[in-house]
Amino acid sequence: MKFKFFLVIFIMIFFTSCSSDKENSSTENTDNASLTQSENTDFTLKFLDDRKMYVKYHEQAFNFDDIAKAKLFVFFTTWCAPCKAQIPHLNNLNDKYQDRFEVIALFLEENKEQEILTFIEDEKIKFPVAIGENNFVFSKVLNVSSIPTMVLFNTKGEKIKEYLGIIPEEMLDIDIQKAIM
Repeated sequence: MKFKFFLVIFIMIFFTSCSSDKENSSTENTDNASLTQSENTDFTLKFLDDRKMYVKYHEQAFNFDDIAKAKLFVFFTTWCAPCKAQIPHLNNLNDKYQDRFEVIALFLEENKEQEILTFIEDEKIKFPVAIGENNFVFSKVLNVSSIPTMVLFNTKGEKIKEYLGIIPEEMLDIDIQKAIM
């Protein structure tokens, strides 16, 4: 009886998305931006390695300046346990399809660059990481309300699928194969 109770608790923790007051405080920027999915906007994602990606969102379609690879945008925070649990699987997929696909982490935290750098090192993240206010803009355009949220795009900038919470690596792998075709 106790085992079943603990199993249910375990499943609830690991197969749901994070939600807390920290999340609400970190997403206040997106509320202030007052964007909707129907509005047109252009912004630049800034990566920790000084790379930049220009994103154009017009008439409910995305255009990325880098169209060589399909992309899985992963909205993260450093305090989210399901986010941490997903990292090894995302590393595997990023390595497996590195020539045609990339995972991109977007941290929804303000003014915590050193904390994020430590998190990346501790969790051994092998994929590009974007930080800054435009992560909040992108999350607002995509209507991200919980973390982890992942959004898969093909090379044409078409949104293929959106995921909430922890997703099995095998399921992501199947969808990535469709996105890179």
